[in-house]
Amino acid sequence: MPDHQTMQNRISAACRQEEDIGGAEFTGESAAGLEASGISFHGCRFLNCRFENFHAENLYFEDTVFEKCDLSNAAFADCCFRRVEFRGCKLTGANFSEPIFDTLGISDCSCRFFSVSGGKLRHAVFSGSDLSEAALQECSLRDTEFRNCGLQKADFLHTPLTGIDLTSDEIGGLIVSGPELRGAKVTMLQACDLARYLGLTVQY
Repeated sequence: MPDHQTMQNRISAACRQEEDIGGAEFTGESAAGLEASGISFHGCRFLNCRFENFHAENLYFEDTVFEKCDLSNAAFADCCFRRVEFRGCKLTGANFSEPIFDTLGISDCSCRFFSVSGGKLRHAVFSGSDLSEAALQECSLRDTEFRNCGLQKADFLHTPLTGIDLTSDEIGGLIVSGPELRGAKVTMLQACDLARYLGLTVQY
C-alpha cells in the first residue's frame, strides 16, 4: 500500500480485497463512521485516531495498541481481540457484541455506558478506568481484574463475579440480581451496600 494512503482508505481497501493489515502505525487519522468486516490487524498501533460510530464485524486484532483514541459509540460484533491494549482512550458508549478478549488491557480509559454482551474475557485487566453505567452482561470472566476503577451503576446481570476482586473499586449502585456476587471479593463497607441483594437489613 502506498505510504500516503489514509487509514480510512487502507481499511476500506483491505476489506474489499480481503487482505489483512500488519505492522501499520497510524497517528491522528480518522475512520469515523466506517464499516469494516472480515479482516485482521496484526502488530498495529493507533495513536490519537478517531473511530466514532465505527461499525465492525468479524474483525481480528492481535498485538495491537490503541492509545488516546476516540472510539465513542463504535460497534464491534463477533470480533476477537488478542493481546490488545487500550490506553487513555475514550470508549464512551462503545458496544461489543459477543467478543472474545484474550489478554486485554484497558487503562486510564473513559468507558461510561461501555457495553459488552455475551463476551468471553480471559486475562483481562481494567485499571484506573471509569466504567460507571457500563454493562457487562452474560459474560464469562476468567482471570479478569478491575483495579481502581469506577463501577458505579455498572450492570453485571448474569455475569458471574466468582474470584473477582472489587476491593479497590467504586461499586455503588452495582446492578446484579444477586447470584452473580457469589465468590466475589469485597470490603466490609462494600458488603454492607451489597447486602440488599441478599434480602438483608443491616443495622448500624
